Amino acid sequence: MDRVRKLRWLPAVLAAAALVATLALTACGEKEKREGAEGEFITVGEADYQVQLTRLLNPEQRPDDSYLRGQAVLPADEAFLGVFLRIENDGDEPYLPPRGMKVIDTQDNEYLPLDTVQSGFGLDFGTAIPPGDKAPPPNSPASFSPTSGALVLFRLKEASATDNLPLVLEIPVEGEKEPSRITLDV
Repeated sequence: MDRVRKLRWLPAVLAAAALVATLALTACGEKEKREGAEGEFITVGEADYQVQLTRLLNPEQRPDDSYLRGQAVLPADEAFLGVFLRIENDGDEPYLPPRGMKVIDTQDNEYLPLDTVQSGFGLDFGTAIPPGDKAPPPNSPASFSPTSGALVLFRLKEASATDNLPLVLEIPVEGEKEPSRITLDV
């Protein structure tokens, strides 16, 4: 009788084992996520990007005045858009963030990033991220900022930031025709 009771559990155990094996194979075969929303990890080549925060910056207000150190005064119809992001290099080679990333609005207006290295918070497009490392680098002002992300700064028409939403950050992928895309939450 005990042997019969033990055998009743066998189909359930086999079904559970099959489910675990199926889930493991599915996870191994998942495609890289090349498009998504702010806060999600998006794959760009061998790197993973995560936008921590996107917002308009005010040069008359702290801490924005520090983020905007060295930037020209804007005309009344333009605004600074700060995209604070983290990049993790999951590859075996150094990863250089592409200078060609851009923000695009719903009217197909395109904006390229400004140089912000002098502020201490900006993403350094000229410095490769070593394999297994992250940007912003540890112990940098950006890593200790409220967002803990490196700043990518854009100068755009105010209508793009207020009316032509959503904004999309496009990041070129080396060797591929289509960029990775992140929908920004302004």
